[in-house]
Amino acid sequence: MEELSRESKPIDEEFLKSKLNSNGNYDEVALLDIMAANPISNTDAYLGEIKSRSSKRALATLATTIKKVTVEDDLPVEEVMNLVEKKLYEITQNATSEDFRESKEITLAMLEEMNRLKALGNSKLLGIDTGFRNLNDKTQGFGKGDLVIIAARPAMGKCCGKGTKVLMYSGELKKVENIQVGELLMGDDSTPRKVLSLARGREEMYWVRQNKGIDYRVNKSHILSLKRSRNGGKHKHGDVLNIEVSDYIKKSNKFKTNYKGYKVGVIFREQQVEIEPYFLGLWLGDGTCSNVAIATQDKEIVAYLEAYASRIDLQLSSRFQEDKCPIYSITKGYTGVAFDEDISLQKKLRDENLLNNKHIPKKYLINSRKNRLELLAGLIDSDGYYDDRFHVMEITQKSEDLAKQIKFLADSLGFRCSFKSKIARIKSIGYECEVYRVRIVGNLEEIPTKIARKKARPSASNRNHQHTGITVEYDKVDDYYGFEIDGNRLFLLEDMTVTHNTSLVLNMTQKVIERGEGVAFFSLEMPAEQLMLRLLSTETSIPLQKLRVGDLTDEEWSQLSVVTDRMATRKLFVDDGGYATIHHVRSKLRKLKSQHPEITMAIIDYLQLMSGDNKEGRQQVISEISRGLKQLARELEIPIIALSQLNRGVESRDNKRPMLSDLRESGSIEQDADIVMFVYRDDVYREAAEKEREMKAKSEGKEYENKFENKPEEDTELIIGKQRNGPTGTVKLVFQKRFTRFVDAHLGDGAFEVVYEDENVDTSTQANINLPMI
Repeated sequence: MEELSRESKPIDEEFLKSKLNSNGNYDEVALLDIMAANPISNTDAYLGEIKSRSSKRALATLATTIKKVTVEDDLPVEEVMNLVEKKLYEITQNATSEDFRESKEITLAMLEEMNRLKALGNSKLLGIDTGFRNLNDKTQGFGKGDLVIIAARPAMGKCCGKGTKVLMYSGELKKVENIQVGELLMGDDSTPRKVLSLARGREEMYWVRQNKGIDYRVNKSHILSLKRSRNGGKHKHGDVLNIEVSDYIKKSNKFKTNYKGYKVGVIFREQQVEIEPYFLGLWLGDGTCSNVAIATQDKEIVAYLEAYASRIDLQLSSRFQEDKCPIYSITKGYTGVAFDEDISLQKKLRDENLLNNKHIPKKYLINSRKNRLELLAGLIDSDGYYDDRFHVMEITQKSEDLAKQIKFLADSLGFRCSFKSKIARIKSIGYECEVYRVRIVGNLEEIPTKIARKKARPSASNRNHQHTGITVEYDKVDDYYGFEIDGNRLFLLEDMTVTHNTSLVLNMTQKVIERGEGVAFFSLEMPAEQLMLRLLSTETSIPLQKLRVGDLTDEEWSQLSVVTDRMATRKLFVDDGGYATIHHVRSKLRKLKSQHPEITMAIIDYLQLMSGDNKEGRQQVISEISRGLKQLARELEIPIIALSQLNRGVESRDNKRPMLSDLRESGSIEQDADIVMFVYRDDVYREAAEKEREMKAKSEGKEYENKFENKPEEDTELIIGKQRNGPTGTVKLVFQKRFTRFVDAHLGDGAFEVVYEDENVDTSTQANINLPMI
């Protein structure tokens, strides 16, 4: 009866007799008993009962299997879970669980597929609509059971752990998670770097520990900027190397010895100040916090104070007390005579909010190199110490905030600094307190100190104090925050250390859910809210940045309201937990598919973020994941699209178009995939090359006109590098930057619509039917 029902034939006595005869199972007495007990009118109920009992038998068998594999075979728990979930899914979907399929079953299934294709006529779309007409022409849509890989070059952005401070072009420090598009960062050449886009997500995070500098946390794809520390072959001392963290950790110890982290000094424009920077440094170190008085015994300092008082038409007064340090004050020197309050040094301290609030005002920190060096010299001559043996200067402060400002000051001048807290004690009176020590190393002779014992000699070492060895240590999978910037893409951390495709599948997702079908989206990099923001930008044609900040007109708010209501009814299911193994994906996707049969596509963003249990290496892990995804796609009869990254080899070639060999971490991705596609945007490379030529010309003192035109829309190639059941080639698309949207090259902004041939040709009478491969 089940076979007759599947073949769309009548279920009556004659057809049953014919079917039983063909199978060799005909028994007239048994058939009559069945027909008598179960009239034809009850066939549907009878079939339902057969299926119900069959399912119960399958469940009973599964219970026995569970006991066997857990107790007798003692299989690992993940293998048991996968087996149980797979068998249970097969039972709920009435799928076969036999090891082999008979030719009869295969033939019937083939006929059903041929009938489906015939009903479509001569349509070029046989699988799931990709949302792009040009791509449909090449692939006939994504087939059920296909594993589709979409790969693109790694973004040239920089991503750091939450809380990492970055130097802005204004001289302020800002946490990486608070940086916005359009803001200016400080570049390694003291010119601005504009933030073009933001990146948020989860990835393996690593600590970069500097021997002489701060430790900072970055993601696995972060690009370290290193300098060659010695000559060797074609490599010269000082050569800059930008290398991804994932590549650096694989390098030999010799390589790591040859390449160091580095820092640079920063050039700020000069600002007018009311107080001489050297005096401010002296007062911050040895001055009385409530007035202008400074305590000192050094004749060089007294001579400076006399000269400074004369320059500003004031007088230096002194006060001597037994067993105490002399006190010097720059004041008007007498009373009873009209006095210009504007020249009062104490008033200037008050105007800068310095009295009873010792700190370095921003305009002194962000000033010319000369003014900053004089400020640092004043701090050293008052509170500092020079150790000639080790060629190091040291300043100790009770105020942590002031100590950190002093470190920033020295860092910005290009010195190598360390910052440490310690307990200071005066045993004679039993006093102790916490103090903060700033140590400064480098070309200390540049600091214009006045006290003879604190004047530094030139360094006898050939080592570059701005270079430091680094160690990269794995931390954990965690959130990262980053951005893409213009120029040479190098910016500075707080201590002046130099540091260096979801859109397409979201467009595909949008087209699928528009048709009332469902999509399961595993987002390992981006929160669900950011995915939805991009979908809304694409749907409304409102620029993504405007949506991010809520800067919308009344008309745009109205448009957004309509689209959000529509989006709320669509079948998009997002898992943004940020962690996934192949077992995790199998389990969740099977459950979701059984609850929502309308799901026709699953997306993994992205493959390299998935974890595995294999301890033999990352390539083995990726191999297991890609094979598992292919098996899952066949089991659920839906295409699974997995995003992947390319390795950095593509960056070193003249022809930047990706190839299959550029797939990152494992050749098994290419082997398991049915379709492999690469996103290629030529303008990205053209812009970078033009910027590099411009910067080279400027470094040589030449004029250069940057001829690159930054267009709102970019020509994009979707390169089909592999297609198991069809041709390879290139699909032309256009990338609309403001909306992070891809459209067909010849369709522009027009809505996409699947168009079939005008005529549905009846092929039932044709002997030679040219069917596509299935």
